[in-house]
Amino acid sequence: MKNIFLLLVILVSPIFANTLTTQNSVVKIFASISTPNYKYPYQTSRISKFTGSGAIIKNHQILTSAHVVANARFIEVQKEEDPKKYIATIKYISHQADLAILQVQDKAFFRDTKPFKLSEEIQTRDEVTVLGYPLGGNTISTTTGIVSRIEYTNYVWSGFYLLAIQIDAAINSGNSGGPVVNAESKLVGIAMMRLTNSSNIAYIVPAVVINTFLEDIKDGRVDGFHKDSISIQYINNDAQKQLYGLGKRTGVIVTYVGIDEKLLKVDDICLEIDGLDIANNGTILSKYGRVNFNMAFHTKQLSDSVQLKILRNKKELLIEYPLKRVTSLITHEFAKEPRYIIYGGFIFTPLTKNYLTSLRSKNTGLDMLFYQKGKTLDYEEPVVSLATIFPNKVNRGYYSASYVLLKVNGIKVKNFKHLVSILDNMKAEFTVFEFLEKSKVVLNTKEAKASFADMKKLYYLNSDRRE
Repeated sequence: MKNIFLLLVILVSPIFANTLTTQNSVVKIFASISTPNYKYPYQTSRISKFTGSGAIIKNHQILTSAHVVANARFIEVQKEEDPKKYIATIKYISHQADLAILQVQDKAFFRDTKPFKLSEEIQTRDEVTVLGYPLGGNTISTTTGIVSRIEYTNYVWSGFYLLAIQIDAAINSGNSGGPVVNAESKLVGIAMMRLTNSSNIAYIVPAVVINTFLEDIKDGRVDGFHKDSISIQYINNDAQKQLYGLGKRTGVIVTYVGIDEKLLKVDDICLEIDGLDIANNGTILSKYGRVNFNMAFHTKQLSDSVQLKILRNKKELLIEYPLKRVTSLITHEFAKEPRYIIYGGFIFTPLTKNYLTSLRSKNTGLDMLFYQKGKTLDYEEPVVSLATIFPNKVNRGYYSASYVLLKVNGIKVKNFKHLVSILDNMKAEFTVFEFLEKSKVVLNTKEAKASFADMKKLYYLNSDRRE
């Protein structure tokens, strides 16, 4: 992930003559973003200003990237030939697919615009043109490029794997959300991210993912894309094939199932999905060539199902597998302020990917402690102490560190909400915290609860918590 750079504008080069018919529907976006501070959650979030690009599509909607407008407190949009800025709001946002829909109440904004039509017809070596507003420019900039690959990749904004199109057009900061069109001026994707330390390797969200998102929001809400709690392994070893009786068939083996999984079992081999053979490298044949078999899940809605042919104990079975969206033990939070509670000068917060990112410059080892661990019935969310402590007589002798909280007075902490309940209802003389790192903190309960009144004045704190 560290090699990928999220964009917020566009590029420079020749333009197809026929793209001019839709240039009045390329939008510049101005977003005032309140960035949550997961390292110091008790501090007020800072405000930053960014620009990005967007595309007008049907029904007076503006399509853009989620990371352009996520956490936005105020959004304005502007067309190239119109000096007026219009206020916009987020109507729908999919962080998984890095997509968002903006709406503008003043319909005068859409006067003399021609909405982009989407096309899923794209192949490698096709020529495309990218439109948008790079580096804060006020006029539309364009570039052309070639489709290099169509493959599954990690969307850096969400860390979710979806189909993406790689192009060789140069994309710069601020290009995100800008339309990428084919020779017929049809939108085949929107600019998303580029690889740093590379020469013109960029990625766009393809129309097939956009159309799945647009179908999702027809009921007025964002359900998202399928995500299960299963781990699979490719089958490339002959001994492995013989052990499971695979013969000449191909497939992938299930190596882990989480508590949310009810149908598949460890050692099941997935042979087909919706009638498509799953290769030993986990790919299926699609109109874009061979792609990851998850595409069969990600082109459907969560109310749908897929048909899986599996090999279980050397017998073939057909399973109607409903799509779902489960959460991981360590989640990535979007568009929300970080949760925390201060108790006796110690700050506790859920262990999220956001917090791990804020600590990336330090080798804490927290990410390795939870590598590939899943939820259990009595453990839904890890809680950690922050690497900051508010010095006070109640916590004299202790030092700050990011430690994983296991128990409070012998009670195993299930999640952050559970911790808050334990501390609010603490009646014992002492509060004893036990950590995964074999550390223990003992505080006088009465003094710990009373200490925040002094800390609030001394450290200019607003509250002892955000739940």
